[in-house]
Amino acid sequence: MGLLQRAADWIIAKSSSSTLDQPAQWLLDWFRGGEPTLSGVAVTPESAMRLAAVFACVRIRSEDIGKLPCFLHRRLSGGGKERATDHPLYSIVHDAPNEYQTAFEFRQLLQAWTDLRGNAYALKDVDGRGNVTALWPLNPLWVQPLWVPGTWDRFYQVTIPGAATVTYPSDVIMHLRGMTVDGFCGLSPIAYHRETIGLGIAAQKYGAAFFGNSARPDGILTVPTVLTPAAGDILRKNWEDKFRGVDNAKKLAIFDGGMKWEQVGMDNTDAQYLETRNFQNQQIYGIYRVPAHKAGDLTRSTNNNIEHQALEYVTDCLLTEIVRWEQTMFRDLLRPSERSQFFFEILPDALLRGDLKSRYDAYAVARNWGWLNVDEIRERENMNPLPGGKGKIYLQPLNMTEAGKPPPPAQPSSSPTPTPEITPAGAKEMIRQLQVFIAHAETTDEHHLNGRSNGAAHGH
Repeated sequence: MGLLQRAADWIIAKSSSSTLDQPAQWLLDWFRGGEPTLSGVAVTPESAMRLAAVFACVRIRSEDIGKLPCFLHRRLSGGGKERATDHPLYSIVHDAPNEYQTAFEFRQLLQAWTDLRGNAYALKDVDGRGNVTALWPLNPLWVQPLWVPGTWDRFYQVTIPGAATVTYPSDVIMHLRGMTVDGFCGLSPIAYHRETIGLGIAAQKYGAAFFGNSARPDGILTVPTVLTPAAGDILRKNWEDKFRGVDNAKKLAIFDGGMKWEQVGMDNTDAQYLETRNFQNQQIYGIYRVPAHKAGDLTRSTNNNIEHQALEYVTDCLLTEIVRWEQTMFRDLLRPSERSQFFFEILPDALLRGDLKSRYDAYAVARNWGWLNVDEIRERENMNPLPGGKGKIYLQPLNMTEAGKPPPPAQPSSSPTPTPEITPAGAKEMIRQLQVFIAHAETTDEHHLNGRSNGAAHGH
């Protein structure tokens, strides 16, 4: 089947859900290239991706979500968790959701769809026991969400090009939705910010045309005589051939016969072209909550604040998407009977790693205060545990005790302090000093008893 035939079949299939009075958005995008904007630029998710700022934001967010490890955990009865490697879903979310995609490719694709169109879908393969055995991504253009008015019953009408339209119940579809105002469908950032993105595309086109026209705005070439249409066309062609284009910029123009060049319109400085493009980029960064330095704009970044900006990106931007993924998988992939025992977790630790000295300082604190052992530290540094279980020992500070309790009694030393050896010379010296002390004490007492004391002798 040829490309045109497949496109025709797709249009015919999609036309069943679109009327002339209320054409579907996909039909507007197909025939008009997107919803028109005041800047005169038609904006669709595809055309928006040609704008560098939009492409950078979508790429950064989707690739970061895709590269983070995703685990299925089992809750332990005494508290804590363990990786549920024996569950069928573990390899699907951690390794490969289907036979054609890796886990990175799957999450990167669905996140990009969510950032462009507000929704992303995946069809679940389910075995006889109700376990999910594979996830197949569905292009949002193929899916039409449906629901019964007045209820929460949801269905999804899927029309794959070249195939029949199938309506699926919600329990076989994984639906990742962005910000929503109706509880069912996410809002497309491109559709809701067409004017902002359209202005950015218009500024980009203006810059390309500006440099393509020898870095000159439009002008008037004046001659002292009246030219025939044919002569005017020849003069215009000769002028553009010699001076239009980047390769012909700065060439010397020679005027004779009273010919003059008059520039019209604003030049590049007056139009503040660079400021306009920078402002539009900043607005697009704000739409996706991506810091400017992540997209390559280091205007306001320094060596002192770049690490804090990276942390803000994880906590303020990426963490929202992480929670969205975790809770969507919890809702759509786990059976109701499993939700009290299992949960998903995407770990952003790889994006929060500091430099080598900062990490080792943190490990020293955690090790000395007893909440990490050597094997746990080595695991975070991608090293194997110590042999023989030596790395599983925790340390405990001896100078700390529980609040409100007396300190523990001092423990006797395991080996008594040895008595120092006394030599004969040392013994004689000790006897001599003792005799001197006794003689001095007797003299003092006799002095007091002879009445020459001030009464202190009685107290003495």
